[in-house]
Amino acid sequence: MSAKPNPEINDGEGEFDLIGRIAKFTSSSQSERESTVLVGIGDDGAVVSSPFGTYILTTDAIVDGVHFRSSDERWFDIGWKCAVSNLSDIAAMGGTPEHALVTLGVPQGSYTETFDELYSGMSAAFEQFGGRIVGGDVVSSPTMFVNLALTGHASKESDGKVAWLSRDAAVPGDLVCVTGPIGSSAGGLEVMLAGDTNPSGQILVDRHFRPTPRINVGRALVAAGAKCAMDISDGLVSDLDKIAKQSNVNIDVEMLEIPLANELIFMFGTSAIELALNGGEDYELVFTASQSVLDRLSDETRESITVIGTVSDSSSDPGHVTVRDENGDAYEPIHKGWDHLDG
Repeated sequence: MSAKPNPEINDGEGEFDLIGRIAKFTSSSQSERESTVLVGIGDDGAVVSSPFGTYILTTDAIVDGVHFRSSDERWFDIGWKCAVSNLSDIAAMGGTPEHALVTLGVPQGSYTETFDELYSGMSAAFEQFGGRIVGGDVVSSPTMFVNLALTGHASKESDGKVAWLSRDAAVPGDLVCVTGPIGSSAGGLEVMLAGDTNPSGQILVDRHFRPTPRINVGRALVAAGAKCAMDISDGLVSDLDKIAKQSNVNIDVEMLEIPLANELIFMFGTSAIELALNGGEDYELVFTASQSVLDRLSDETRESITVIGTVSDSSSDPGHVTVRDENGDAYEPIHKGWDHLDG
């Protein structure tokens, strides 16, 4: 009798199913009280404690043909975005970035100027938002890739207690909020792939390549007492779904309240909302907080925030995100968010 073949990774199992399987192998033998791991696999970053402080650890990789196209030769922009994807994870935890290690996969025949520009882009992002490159590794690879690991330190609440933001801390009654307009990065990618040279489209392309990590907003949220946040990297609905499942709550989103850039509306019309719901790579923050927490934020921070929904309790069937249209009816997005193993 022939053996049953092992299923392939993407045979009904996506990126986050695989992450869940991996997490089973990382549980510590230490007791919970003795463990130095405060937040483990499943969030934007890990939070660990040491005698010298509480640190945030994160890492992200980009691969030619998946996250960027070497044929575009936008190496400064690629370096910038690689740094920001990690900086945004630190922002989502409410921390301050510190030290980065970069591993390069270098194909034969690569040009040295490529890496000059790549590192210039990364260094520029760190100079503007915090952190610095302190080392790394270089390996030969048939496909170019960049892996960046970044450390940061946790922030403090108003009473001086060390704290951080996480995906599993949304509670019923919270408001669901986002920073900045959503969908511009996905719109920029569509414009670039189409070869459109419209000036409004080029603004979106710039937002695709040069996102801004919301470091200051993340720290302000911690100081104000917020507990739950993540960055929007895989799409608004997909990322809210992670919060709903890990917090064991339901989330309602008012579609008309989602902020859209004027350029996105101009270029895509009624399709703009689909890019906002599931486009990804905006690197804005989505978070939940009570009205009292929002009231404690500065006027400047509040002006960058839009309330788009609410968190509710459903003990019988939690873990769902519902997008509601102008009539209050459930709206089913046409596309789903990004999954590295399932497109």
